[in-house]
Amino acid sequence: MAFLTDKQTLDDLNIFGHHNGDSIYSIFNRCVTRGGAAVLEDFFRSPLSDVAEISRRSEIIKYFASAQIELPFQPAIFDALQVYLSNTDERSKLVAQDVSLGKKVAGFLNTDVTVAQIQKGILAAIELVKGLHRFAGTLKADSGSALYQEMSDIQNLLSSPVFENLLSSHLKPSSPEMAKLDDLIRFKNPELMNRLITHIYQLDVFISVGKVASDRKFSFAQAHKSDGTFFDIIGFYHPRVQAAVPNSINITNQQNVIFLTGANMAGKSTLMKSLSIVVYLAHMGFPVPAEKMTFSVLDGIYSTINLSDNLGLGASHFYAEVLRIKKIAQELRKRRLFVVFDELFRGTNVKDAGEATKAFTEAFSRKSGSVFIISTHIIEAGESLKETNKRINFVFLPTIANGNEPIYTYQLQQGITADRHGMLIVNNEGILNILIKGQKTVKEPTKPVSEFNIDKQTLTDLNILGKYNPNSIFSLFNNVKTSGGERLLNEMFTHLLTDADQINTRSNLFRYFGELTTKFPISNETFLMAESYFAIGTATNFIGSAGNLLLKKAKSVLLQDDQYDKIYAGLLASIHVLTAFYKFLQRIKQNNGFDNVFGAELKRLLKLYEDSGLTTLIDKVKDQNLSLSDVIKYDHYLKNSIRDHVETILNSIYKVDVFLAVGNTAADRGFFYATALPAHQNTISSTALWHPSISRGVPNPISFSKRENMIFLTGANMAGKSTLMKAVGIAVYLAHMGFPVAAKEMQFSVMDGLYTSINVSDNLNLGYSHFYAEVLRVKTVAEQVASGKNLVVLFDELFKGTNVQDAFDGTFAVTQEFSKYRNCFFIISTHIIEAGHALRDQVDGLRFAYLPTYLNGNKPQYTYQLENGVTNDRQGMTIIENEGILEILK
Repeated sequence: MAFLTDKQTLDDLNIFGHHNGDSIYSIFNRCVTRGGAAVLEDFFRSPLSDVAEISRRSEIIKYFASAQIELPFQPAIFDALQVYLSNTDERSKLVAQDVSLGKKVAGFLNTDVTVAQIQKGILAAIELVKGLHRFAGTLKADSGSALYQEMSDIQNLLSSPVFENLLSSHLKPSSPEMAKLDDLIRFKNPELMNRLITHIYQLDVFISVGKVASDRKFSFAQAHKSDGTFFDIIGFYHPRVQAAVPNSINITNQQNVIFLTGANMAGKSTLMKSLSIVVYLAHMGFPVPAEKMTFSVLDGIYSTINLSDNLGLGASHFYAEVLRIKKIAQELRKRRLFVVFDELFRGTNVKDAGEATKAFTEAFSRKSGSVFIISTHIIEAGESLKETNKRINFVFLPTIANGNEPIYTYQLQQGITADRHGMLIVNNEGILNILIKGQKTVKEPTKPVSEFNIDKQTLTDLNILGKYNPNSIFSLFNNVKTSGGERLLNEMFTHLLTDADQINTRSNLFRYFGELTTKFPISNETFLMAESYFAIGTATNFIGSAGNLLLKKAKSVLLQDDQYDKIYAGLLASIHVLTAFYKFLQRIKQNNGFDNVFGAELKRLLKLYEDSGLTTLIDKVKDQNLSLSDVIKYDHYLKNSIRDHVETILNSIYKVDVFLAVGNTAADRGFFYATALPAHQNTISSTALWHPSISRGVPNPISFSKRENMIFLTGANMAGKSTLMKAVGIAVYLAHMGFPVAAKEMQFSVMDGLYTSINVSDNLNLGYSHFYAEVLRVKTVAEQVASGKNLVVLFDELFKGTNVQDAFDGTFAVTQEFSKYRNCFFIISTHIIEAGHALRDQVDGLRFAYLPTYLNGNKPQYTYQLENGVTNDRQGMTIIENEGILEILK
């Protein structure tokens, strides 16, 4: 049975990380070969769920950890073999003697690179087999051991005739020997060589992981079948944390739930990740960062630590949590799992979160075949459970107050803690002081904005970029037909405009091409051929380029070489592209003339065609048959004589490609072109705005001004708060590109930037808990706001990573100070409705708005339509009950 896990868990535990730089995988990747690194990745993606297999792998790695052996091969050997074995063309087979006329001509016209690669591959095979034979002889494996079995498999392979021939061969074999070996290796027994290489890649992994175990002093866990004890781990720690504090834990089927509490930054998330990584590595048969470990083998591991909302599925953060638990509950019906939940239901109000945490912890405790770790700030749920449920082990990470400075021991203790230091952390970071001091320096904007400020967190929150992300805003508009058009579109998405006139000019261009109701005049395939053609270099003088083409033509006739045919096809495609674009421009001229936003560019392009002589070329080449002399002449003409003109036309084609793609997207989706106003007008308004990625999105009026610069947003789970905030952020972003927005009308003053805080994750590398990451995010935004910039700021669920009292205090204080920056516009959403009631009487400039929920029997229904006021709606437990998760767990 396969060991179960998923992408959420791999991301939570940073198994592969970003570009593998700070990942768990990268700790162990000291492989010599690329193939070894690939096998190591396969091991990480497929942990084991069989005691014997885990023990076997662990035993082999343990041998290499003590033996300190190096793999005796250079990576170049495997590179040469890969190229060699991938060539399965029978025509490339080596022969002992071949002096035919065709071969002589081939030798004259072209160095036979293929023959050289084949010979290099054979020599690499000889070196590999001889080296492996010597290496196998140095390993001392006891009979019956796992390593003995591994080496027996290799020795059996080496005893096959093909490898015996290689072992007996000279390091520099003759031509007849080369031909014989080539036939044996590449055509009669390629699978044997590939199997042997795979064994070497695995040895590379075992040696690499053994070195890591030795250098880092990791231990080897002992796997066993279930005997009542799930885990007995002494001194485990996170392998990526410097000077990590070790902890010990014992989990049995009598107490299969760990209920973890602790103040912000006490180390809860790090401890959960540390234990999860140890369990994950142990199920791979790998050494673990612990002093000692025995464990009962389970069927899978699932974590929920940094869970984002999912707009593509229409899932709010809370509903994403609910769906996550439902998925795990379904697996628990038939599997024994290790399950981790960090801050259960932090995406809902405190009452629903408390009720749900208690209900699910109770249900999990009855699944005695699985292990659960649940962390929470809702200590009331823990106190209630402690009185009634003996299957739960209550532990906490303490905090010691040293004046205004909290000190963290990171050492587990028994019980439930009431420690809370959320506001202490907020105050220590000086966020309120930053905002208070900054108010004295804010002035009316007196000069144009020079740069639009945005950061990675905001781009991620709003899902702006990402060619390969089908739900990104970029992909929504990426209907271009050319690679150059895509590059230009990407440049527009990454370099926003900050001048109102430039924004309005670009908007008018998009609108103009959207109203043309025409398609891009060139097919993808034809344009790709033309681009490839122009990418092929040529001699700058006519004689050189002509000689080059003559040689390619000769090779085409004598050797069936296809280089000349590619140039011929590319030349025809290029002429077709230039012709099609010229006709397209002529049609625009006839229908729209020059008196429009594109008129000046149209006139310039038509003149460029005339001045370069391209119109004459277009008239001459009206069929698809070109003589050799035509090819030589036109090739030199396009690539040399008028190359600058051609590049200018190609760049204009890219622009038109983008204009049509964006304009047609706007026309198809009913988007609107916002009007940009100078910064000093200090306003954003739209009578109806919705999220562009949601079909039939519900439009809402949104407006900001100096008098009313903040929306304080409340609403029940799934009412649409996050989606509304993202819709506003995306509209602001697109408007500053001059792109159409999902709205019926919109006006906006040019702003200095856009900042969001929607899906903020913890950061183990920097030692940041989820709450501290939130605090630092608020601090970053506060510094930008206090610097005097005109910004749009969106905070979704301020301080949701802390207890309710600190969340209330923090939300109230920060909202109050932000609201005083009338040059900036804010939306702040929260489930702490008490903060809204407290702010109502004390803060000017706030619009209190909510998204209502109506109950139809036991089923909540959402209008997604903004109303004024603060809501008391809460349907968290109703949603959970409707999903039937607790019934699944029963």
